[in-house]
Amino acid sequence: MPPPPPSQASTAATQRDESPMPIRERQRQQTRDVILEVALSEIAEHGLAGVRIEHIARKSGVTRPTVYAHFPTREDFLRELQTRSEANALAQLQNRLGRDESRTGVDLFHELVDGLFDMLATTNDNLRRESFALMLREPRPERWLGNDLFGFIAQRLAASQAHDPRTTDRDPEDLTRIAMTALFPFIVIEGSSSEERRRDAHQLLDWLFDSAIPAEETTR
Repeated sequence: MPPPPPSQASTAATQRDESPMPIRERQRQQTRDVILEVALSEIAEHGLAGVRIEHIARKSGVTRPTVYAHFPTREDFLRELQTRSEANALAQLQNRLGRDESRTGVDLFHELVDGLFDMLATTNDNLRRESFALMLREPRPERWLGNDLFGFIAQRLAASQAHDPRTTDRDPEDLTRIAMTALFPFIVIEGSSSEERRRDAHQLLDWLFDSAIPAEETTR
């Protein structure tokens, strides 16, 4: 998933769990959020290779060992960013869909596409490219399979199947995996403008879901 701007990193952490935390744990989380926000600003300005841990520690008001305790490697800044980006994407999708479970599967993915491209438009170029580069270097199925965003989409897709002939006979998890895999290149590969890629992603979704209609349905 695309990363949010650095200023959204600590906000995402606050939103993901509103339950009361012990003071020590809350202080630890606040320290982690500060370090991450400073680190993302450094990556945005200098790229991942140009990041210096001593600069992050000084600007965060902590020691180098404290930075390493939270983020053992520079790549861990981006891994944390990706995790929080998925939480942001899920929150946006939930807000876009509301409680209306009559929305069809293709509606669900169209909303996801618009949410992702809206996030891209507000994300620093260096952060976005460094995050995507890491995802390509470290391809992991569990980025989607089993995470909250994937689970939410599959669940809502299953709920829509009763009135959507394009998905009735399809396993919702399989269809979610296929659709998200198909959309990934439009998000990551910047071979054309963002608006052109958004348009193409919407067109692909229409084709993908239309092709999912059983043959007997298309002849009626």
